Amino acid sequence: MAEGVEGLKAARSTERVYLVGFMGSGKTAVGTLLAVRRRVPFVDLDQAFEAMAGQTVREVFRVHGEAWFRERETELLQGTVTLPAAVVAAGGGTFTFPANREFIAASGVSVFLDVPFSVIEKRLAGKAADRPLFRSVSDAFALYEARLPSYRIADLVVRVGETESAETVALRVDEALCAI
Repeated sequence: MAEGVEGLKAARSTERVYLVGFMGSGKTAVGTLLAVRRRVPFVDLDQAFEAMAGQTVREVFRVHGEAWFRERETELLQGTVTLPAAVVAAGGGTFTFPANREFIAASGVSVFLDVPFSVIEKRLAGKAADRPLFRSVSDAFALYEARLPSYRIADLVVRVGETESAETVALRVDEALCAI
């Protein structure tokens, strides 16, 4: 297994790849490139949700609440099983729910993009208004710390360096998946 990648815990199909991690970890950027490399569709659950709802995730949180959003998010996640192969960028909280983790485990392979919080903080500077759960840096850090145990049980853990490009990370993820 490549440096900075921790291995798969059980034999799984790599046809469907679910990228998990905190907001700002690069799931969309890496996922888009990984899907091109693997020649499969790319699905961003947050973007799919916004297209379906006709509202931003932030607006839905405000109007309907997080619980309603999470139910719809799970429905979208489960819809990915209809794709024979895909790269899916899960929302930041998706993988923290046991039922979603079980679904992903049964449907494909999970990959945690393990980005240090200091990098995430830089990436999200000025974008907090777009993120319903990023009220302040200290609140975001507390949420990050709370979610780490869930993320770390992903099938593959890919540690992302501060200066690594999305292209480099996508290549590393693809190589790790091909080694399975």
